[in-house]
Amino acid sequence: MISRRVLWYRLYLVLNIAVVWVLFSLIFLYNIVEVDKAVLERRRLSFFSLAFAMVGLIVAGAEAFLLKNMFRKFPIWLSTILRMTLTFILFLIVSVIVVFAYWVFRHDGGLSFIEFEKNFVQNILLTPSFLMLMVDLGLLAFLSILILEISDKYGPGGLRNLIRGRYNKPRKENRIFLFLDINDSTAIAEKIGHEKYFNMLHDFFADITDPIIGNWGHIYQYVGDEVVICWTNTPKNKSRCLKFIKQSVDVFKRKHDYYMKEYGVSPTFKAGIHAGDVTVGYVGIIKKDLVFSGDTLNTTARIRSKCHELKHSFILSIDFLKDFTVPEGYQVHEIGEMEFKGRVEKSKVYSLELN
Repeated sequence: MISRRVLWYRLYLVLNIAVVWVLFSLIFLYNIVEVDKAVLERRRLSFFSLAFAMVGLIVAGAEAFLLKNMFRKFPIWLSTILRMTLTFILFLIVSVIVVFAYWVFRHDGGLSFIEFEKNFVQNILLTPSFLMLMVDLGLLAFLSILILEISDKYGPGGLRNLIRGRYNKPRKENRIFLFLDINDSTAIAEKIGHEKYFNMLHDFFADITDPIIGNWGHIYQYVGDEVVICWTNTPKNKSRCLKFIKQSVDVFKRKHDYYMKEYGVSPTFKAGIHAGDVTVGYVGIIKKDLVFSGDTLNTTARIRSKCHELKHSFILSIDFLKDFTVPEGYQVHEIGEMEFKGRVEKSKVYSLELN
């Protein structure tokens, strides 16, 4: 079951795509009119906009909630072809239904059903304007898939920040970072084989995506079997960070049987959490990417590396706990001061346990 935050995020994408469909309906209407000048006779622009909005909502909803994940294990070329095929069939059905409903609404009666059906096929389905509509809708369906893929690439708010140019110039921000990786990953890979291990990684990262988005996290990057997640540094986001860990643990408890059946092993994970100032901005020309830099990331990585040594699954820094009251359901115990490579001063760290 997806979280409310994930649901709203997907609905937000669907509504944005529907708006794009309405805007493009003006262009497509021009194309249709160029093919068939009589298409506007007794037809209103509002009908076309409403029809495109309706079809856009249905197609984008199917893509966001069903088709996008249905073929995620397929190669990207095959996944795109299958999604385009099913999408085309879907909006073809919806388009025929919408146009048929409009034809019935404006029909003045006096014809038998057979005559009415023949009239509908000849005057609507077999016209150049309807063919042009299908071509335009096919292009728009492909654009919808592209928008969803780009949104997935940059994450919630990422595409908006890219368009606005928010990080074209480096900015200083205070952020929470969580470095998470799978326990005993090398041993697991040797046991089940590298190809099967990669498939397990695919499932693992897919399963923690909902807890990340549901708790307003931003996926910074994947590095092997590790994922780096961040939040802006606020007390509310600190609570979300801890809630993410708890929800992720629950996810893999629920999916224990699935992983054992598929891979013969059920993955667990460890995490290091720290907070501090970083510099963030886009780098690169050919492959532009959002990059965080600063001692905060290095320290978080070293805190995470201490999990195995200290035999604790989750370790927090004192900087993360600053000005923060740990909510009920979590226990935090001081481990002590530790030295971290690259830092002169020792820093206190704490273990996190879930009730």
